[in-house]
Amino acid sequence: MSQMSRSWWVAVKFQEQMSSADTEPIRFCEAVHKAREKNVSLSFNNVCCDGARRCFGWLKDSDIELAKRLSRKTAMDHDAACELIKGVPVLNEDIAGISLGGHIQGDVYISYASPESAMKIIRDWQKMTSHNLRVDISSFMSVCGNVAVRSYLGQCISISFGCPDSREYGGIEKGQLVIGIPYNIASRLYGTGGKAESIDVIETSTAQ
Repeated sequence: MSQMSRSWWVAVKFQEQMSSADTEPIRFCEAVHKAREKNVSLSFNNVCCDGARRCFGWLKDSDIELAKRLSRKTAMDHDAACELIKGVPVLNEDIAGISLGGHIQGDVYISYASPESAMKIIRDWQKMTSHNLRVDISSFMSVCGNVAVRSYLGQCISISFGCPDSREYGGIEKGQLVIGIPYNIASRLYGTGGKAESIDVIETSTAQ
């Protein structure tokens, strides 16, 4: 994938069982960046971002409180904040933890990519499917919910320009955006020669 797309990738694996996790408190977006160098293990206890905890199903009934924080932080209308939070996907299965690394088979692959790399990936998608890529783009819970979880649940390519926290703490550099690709699509794009007939076209804008 790295050679074909001209970008680095981190595999994200949702684990039903996990013996241990790293103890250092960390945001999910930070963990993606850190996992370029070494494997990272996450659980409820060491993910320090409530938005990520919510997206991974570890923090229940939190949307109203998160919307209040978003409203205060951005001076956004509370009802609008509630609707935006409600639209961020939540993992619909129980997981014990998340493994991230550069050399594991993931459920989703995430890259902080340059616009040129993003263009290359989109063009590969178009060559494979003969369709344009349609995406929902959000600036809230961008790496955790609107990329990792959205790509996994919707089996779709997801793109985000990040959120303030991920740009401040998560290692997203100026001129980079975030791309998520589920294993099913990644294997077809970069594992089988990208044959268009081997994939069902997915309308990425319908992923919830």
